[in-house]
Amino acid sequence: MRPVSLFALAATSTFLAAAPLLAQDGYTAQRTGTANASGATSIRIANGSGRLTVTGNPSATSVRATGTAHARSQRDLQDVKLVVERSGNVIDVHPDYDTGMFDNCDCWMDLTVEVPTNVGLEVRDGSGGAELRNVGAVNASSGSGGIRIQGASGDVELRSGSGHATATDVHGDVRATTGSGGVTLERITGAVEIPRSGSGSVSLSQVSGSVHVGSIGSGSVDANGVGGDLTVDRKGSGSVSYTGVKGKVSVPVRE
Repeated sequence: MRPVSLFALAATSTFLAAAPLLAQDGYTAQRTGTANASGATSIRIANGSGRLTVTGNPSATSVRATGTAHARSQRDLQDVKLVVERSGNVIDVHPDYDTGMFDNCDCWMDLTVEVPTNVGLEVRDGSGGAELRNVGAVNASSGSGGIRIQGASGDVELRSGSGHATATDVHGDVRATTGSGGVTLERITGAVEIPRSGSGSVSLSQVSGSVHVGSIGSGSVDANGVGGDLTVDRKGSGSVSYTGVKGKVSVPVRE
């Protein structure tokens, strides 16, 4: 994360002056920040090894973030900041570990963010895992931590590495790419596009539109209830199973 000046932090976030608490895994302290979301077109949220929770609020007019900073020492804890800043029409939310060029901060942040549902959302999560609830349109990626979306009122784009990605109750289209982590999609009112699936499994249930899978590696695809067509372009050693497909089914033999 890029360092942020103390002046900019003072304008966009709040550093709580309460004494740090000694926890089992080190020291903790609270951080908070807000930004006016009126007229904003994008909210970008990023987190690394800490847990991330994002909740949509249709009546919210601002982005509100609360973080629990964790560090092995009190000295490192002082360097853990929460950045909530607006630049033009874009709002950025992320922790900042301003420890200097030659210091290694053994620290992380558990982050909770409330966002308006009428602003597009971008989420980048590392190894901590993320949960998104009742959001609007969202573009989300996860590394090894996994990501779960429970309720979205717009289109969803998901990318997962070794962590599992799940989306349920989406009122829009879903585009998902998976590596070894796998993808679970349930109750999707639009279409589903999966450009490629590696060794992770893909589970689809109650999709109102069509499902298109570009390629499957060694993972499997299991579709249960598809309102449109089910199409798989290329298939390796993985398997494809399906029930309740109302449209046409096109699945190749193993290449």
